[in-house]
Amino acid sequence: MLTGVQLHPESRLIKDWDFAPSPTLYLSARRVLRMGYRLRWPPQREVLTPVTPRASWAAYFVYAPDGRMLPNHHFTLGRLRDMGLSVLVVCATGQRGVVPEGLRAYADALVWKDLPGYDFSAYALALHQVARYSPGANVLVLNDSVFGPFADLRPYALRPRWDLLGFTASSTGENHFQSYAFVVAGLDEQRIQRLGAPFSERVAYTRAGDVILCQELRFARLAARHMSAGAAWYSDGSQVSDPMLMRPVELCREGFPFVKKSLLGKFACFQPPGLIRDLLVEHGHPVEG
Repeated sequence: MLTGVQLHPESRLIKDWDFAPSPTLYLSARRVLRMGYRLRWPPQREVLTPVTPRASWAAYFVYAPDGRMLPNHHFTLGRLRDMGLSVLVVCATGQRGVVPEGLRAYADALVWKDLPGYDFSAYALALHQVARYSPGANVLVLNDSVFGPFADLRPYALRPRWDLLGFTASSTGENHFQSYAFVVAGLDEQRIQRLGAPFSERVAYTRAGDVILCQELRFARLAARHMSAGAAWYSDGSQVSDPMLMRPVELCREGFPFVKKSLLGKFACFQPPGLIRDLLVEHGHPVEG
């Protein structure tokens, strides 16, 4: 059984951090090269249930290559519904227009996309749909790489502290928001244009490293030129390179809503798996995923 854990000063995590850019010439040069020869056409898409005017949306990306929903999908969507949030689901499967059984019951709006393109291709679809058909709405964006939410998301989604809110930020590479979840306030056509190239509907990347370099590492910096931006928690890298992997239990004890799924997979080396499973059990989450 888990006991209470507090973030210690040596953790070097900063709460309510105002974004500060820290670009490097090395990454900028690499990015220009990648953008020159790694850009691809965006994945095919089909709107199954259209977005309608709402005050706010929770946009959730479900990656379901085998056409099935997993227990963590049901948990996340059920929590979003219980919070009374309007839910826009972008679902990636390998068969055009076909989504997992039971998914429609959670979705106020639903878009199918093909498998390529990673999460930013799904984010672009969701954000452009809201900007066009529900202008002025706040949009909470998240993907299925995290367990949760284990805390109320409405303060983030309905009353964000910044125009662009990241849940965690890191200095690794350059100061950036980790892209598993973020909030855009007052989204409309002008604001989505100011979010810039990382959320283009016209192109996509099909390699994970390209997505990180050309989209994740730069989207907060580009947005911050035109709007306020900040994160709930920031690591300067001196002690903690990745808050989600290195301080998950402490963050949850502080009311943080998410835990990375990869802590029970490829990044299990960062935390004892039993500790993460206990955390899921404590929050009523299925342990199998």
